[in-house]
Amino acid sequence: MNRNTLALLAVQASSLLTSTHALCDAECTTKDSTADFTIQYTGRCTPGTFNSKITDTATHECLVCLYNVDKSVALTSIGDVVQSLCEEAYAADVFPYTNIARKGAQFDNEYFSGGGEWNYEVQTASGEDVLAYDALRVDDVYYYEAQRKVIELPEHIESFNPHTGNMINGIEDLDGCDFNAAYCCFAQDRQAGDNNGNCATPYEYNCVDKDPADNTNICYVDHTRSGKSSHVDSGFSIFGDLKTGKENIEGPVHCHGLTWPDDPLHEDNVYKGNLLFYVSMYDHMTQRGYVRNIPGSPMCACAENMAVVTRADCTQVQVDEKTTFNWNVAESTLEAATYVDDIDFNACTGLNANNNLQERARKLESLGLLATEKVTALGGSLVGSSAGQCNAAIETFLGTKNISRIP
Repeated sequence: MNRNTLALLAVQASSLLTSTHALCDAECTTKDSTADFTIQYTGRCTPGTFNSKITDTATHECLVCLYNVDKSVALTSIGDVVQSLCEEAYAADVFPYTNIARKGAQFDNEYFSGGGEWNYEVQTASGEDVLAYDALRVDDVYYYEAQRKVIELPEHIESFNPHTGNMINGIEDLDGCDFNAAYCCFAQDRQAGDNNGNCATPYEYNCVDKDPADNTNICYVDHTRSGKSSHVDSGFSIFGDLKTGKENIEGPVHCHGLTWPDDPLHEDNVYKGNLLFYVSMYDHMTQRGYVRNIPGSPMCACAENMAVVTRADCTQVQVDEKTTFNWNVAESTLEAATYVDDIDFNACTGLNANNNLQERARKLESLGLLATEKVTALGGSLVGSSAGQCNAAIETFLGTKNISRIP
């Protein structure tokens, strides 16, 4: 490369910096757009938090201008700019769900179905198949990843997200959790000594087909909703007695889940993969020993693909973060970055009751954060705990199959 070429490149680079500065000169009165600069604050990466922390309009106008130069767009709102930058920031450093167990796609698929070694095995008298040892990787991920970064929601795993294409409770089952909710239902306790469930030692006598703490009733399983998990494409299973009116005839089952707002930057939406990991693998499996699925249903899945039950407990997150916005003049890029100080997993707050998945969804709806049709659809999967509601849901479902009781 000769001197003339180098000189030309230098002139072009200088021209680019001058052009950017000239384009945003009027807007960037408090920032020098021809030099790198950083804006930092303690708090989440959202438009609301940004506006509360960075209040001067000159900085807002500067960032809008630089973003438009970077992206070749024409946004006018600082809220739209921050929304876009923050969505990119959270997506930039995601921990893949496959890296949790590190046992391959088939293992993950079987786990959410309710199968595989973590679900089937029970500790032996000789000390084999100890859950705390076999699933030690879960503890590592909880301490070093789940409280520090975004974990992927495993919508690519067919048992968790079968996406059947069917209409379920008025919403089409597409590729994703269409109700903005997911839950697990555990049918067995495989771990003694944790003050949860009734598995006890010695394992070979007192931990055979033992039960988790009961917190729900199963109403029915529609096998068309989860064929990729159960490998049964049609049919249904009923868990109530319409003739006698009896409910809760299935034995102890424990259900627990999560729901998230439509806003992609709400903390429960950003960290929904963390929530699923915490609910399914950490809190219930390794800490309580809860495993196995309701027959015909996945153990954990999007709400539209799960067994229809009366209720589920739920968890939400509280996140402490630091947010940075960086202007890089050499690359002419404006980017956001987040640093997670801590993620706490807490029992969810609901509209009329806490630690209740349906009530959590209703609270989000009351705050304008979750669409009414999704809350209504979720109510078709979590039908309520009052006497008779489970059997009423069964009877309504059977009516869709042209099955009715003889008077």
